[in-house]
Amino acid sequence: MPLTKAAKIGIAWSIITFTSIGGFVLSKRSIEERRVESMRSNKDIMAVPPGGAPQLDSAKMQAVQDLEIEMMSDMYSRMTNACHKKCIPPKYKEADLAKGEGVCIDRCVAKYLDIHERVGKKLTQLSMQDEDFVKKMQG
Repeated sequence: MPLTKAAKIGIAWSIITFTSIGGFVLSKRSIEERRVESMRSNKDIMAVPPGGAPQLDSAKMQAVQDLEIEMMSDMYSRMTNACHKKCIPPKYKEADLAKGEGVCIDRCVAKYLDIHERVGKKLTQLSMQDEDFVKKMQG
């Protein structure tokens, strides 16, 4: 009994989700570390009590977390759309993904997450350079 187009799409999305979830978790950890590092350097959202460690305002912390979730959801959505479009033909010949399609999805997800991480690091680096430049100009 052949599978319907909707069933094939569901199978494909399940495979994309499974293959990318590990990379997503690793990416989430590195983003979390970068977010904490960025917050420590951003004095606008930090309040340093006398003799204490820096504390984040809870409303601003929640706003940062919400923004991060939104950005990660957007990245995940773009990644799944791009990899599905690139690796899985619009007309299905079989119910399951072919080996080549599965390999293509794995590579696509790995490349997408790698580039996402590289761009994030570069943007963080540029932001830090801008902050240093502004401090030098003011001081």
